[in-house]
Amino acid sequence: MNLFGTDGIRGEVDLRPRAPRQAIDVLEDDRRLTPALAWLAGQAVARTLDRKGATVVIGWDDRPGNPALVQAVQDAFQSAGWEVVLLGECATPLVHHVLLERSATAGVMITASHNPVEDSGLKVFDEHGRKSTPEMEIRITRTMFDLAQEDHDLLHLGHEAGPLEVEVRPHEVHANWLETRMQDFTTMFPETKGALLHESATPLLLDLSRGSAIGWFPAWLEQKGLAVEEVSHIATALNRGCGAGELSPGRRWTWAEASEDEHLLLQRVRPSPEGTLLAAALDGDGDRCLLLVAEADGPAVVDGDAMALRLLKAAATDRRWTIAASIESDLALTSRAQAMAHVEDVMETAVGDRWLSVALERASTASKPAVVGVEDSGHLVLPSRHAAGWSLVGDGAASLVAVLLAGLGRRGAVRQAGGWKRRTSIAPSERSRWTGEGPLAEAVLAAVGEALPQAAQVTFGGLEAEPNLLLVQGMLADARFSLGVRNSGTQAKTSLSARTDDPSKAPHMEALLAAVDAVLRPALTPS
Repeated sequence: MNLFGTDGIRGEVDLRPRAPRQAIDVLEDDRRLTPALAWLAGQAVARTLDRKGATVVIGWDDRPGNPALVQAVQDAFQSAGWEVVLLGECATPLVHHVLLERSATAGVMITASHNPVEDSGLKVFDEHGRKSTPEMEIRITRTMFDLAQEDHDLLHLGHEAGPLEVEVRPHEVHANWLETRMQDFTTMFPETKGALLHESATPLLLDLSRGSAIGWFPAWLEQKGLAVEEVSHIATALNRGCGAGELSPGRRWTWAEASEDEHLLLQRVRPSPEGTLLAAALDGDGDRCLLLVAEADGPAVVDGDAMALRLLKAAATDRRWTIAASIESDLALTSRAQAMAHVEDVMETAVGDRWLSVALERASTASKPAVVGVEDSGHLVLPSRHAAGWSLVGDGAASLVAVLLAGLGRRGAVRQAGGWKRRTSIAPSERSRWTGEGPLAEAVLAAVGEALPQAAQVTFGGLEAEPNLLLVQGMLADARFSLGVRNSGTQAKTSLSARTDDPSKAPHMEALLAAVDAVLRPALTPS
């Protein structure tokens, strides 16, 4: 049993008082996150990581239910004897940074990332600033169930939340941290010699999803000589009609469609010469970034894969580089990376930016950091200096700075990775029926053989971090292809992902998706 999804615990906030076991039940059955559940999670983390003189760093974003959740988590740690450092409203990566700077024992970020503002959640970090692993999450979950059997009176939680005593200035701390990282990025990606170039007659549009970065990031960029115009400050709430969470990799619009869209950023883009970088969008908790570029007929999303490709092209050649990409990234990215003389290793990981960090940890060096982790959703995991060495973290603001230093702001510099990929979902899905093995997996493999009889060098299997994943890979003539089937980490759906590094093979891959869907949909759709 694990109450965590791909990236933490998430649910729609419900501030009504709940007994401990009720709090777990409404999360499991109704996807509702209560202060009582937040208390159980905080207390479970404290018990799981208990040690003398323990300290936890807690941050959160601007969601209406968060003050009550913060107080519940704070109370849970303090009742366990922990020291609590409250960061205030901030981006998720700042929890990572302050945790390491203060040598804290754990961190908790209270957010649901790009989910609607009515949701919230908890992301947990260990003493090394790493997001929780499944093993850690299972231990925490078991402790939460044990706590629910004890005599804890939690019915007072969720009442009027009092003032929260914040101990740091999050905007100032994040700005200073990015200043240090920009110096390191300048040596890693030296193409623009430390200048944030943007070749356009108009300012770079900036959509910060009405998150905490509004308070410091636009001014920071302008101090570096970059003209920007922030658009999400007029949004009615965090993530509402704004932000990277509303922009999907592969999306394109005509100029007319963009002007009529409900997304604030799309409404503000204007026709520009082809190849002009138009805009950058962060998600609500500030850990990822997507871009918009002008194409002939309208704006298009520049995803994490294209951003990573630009970083590798501009990377310093005085070091050997390692790239990690998730199983949903463009295969053309890894194919191109393997052909670069300064790239030493290309790795494939499970979905979730934590797995990028896990894969890259061994490759990170103290003297010349040379690693990039990427998910097409806009997560870029890059090195960050701290007192004891280097860590790995995804930060949307830092990602934008890195790609601008790598020359992506020059007109015509944006190039999509160049492969073909498509994701579909079976929803709702009886997720327990898909395990990645057994008769249903064998039926999927048979469908692959029938749909792609010409396929060669076919392999199949899973990844340790994705226990229900079936990953099929092989060759179609000179082209690589991949099919992944996995349960969603947070929703009642099973996802199918097909990829090839040669777009001309798209008809074959579409036929493959249709064949696998025909096998799985009848088996997984609830009766």
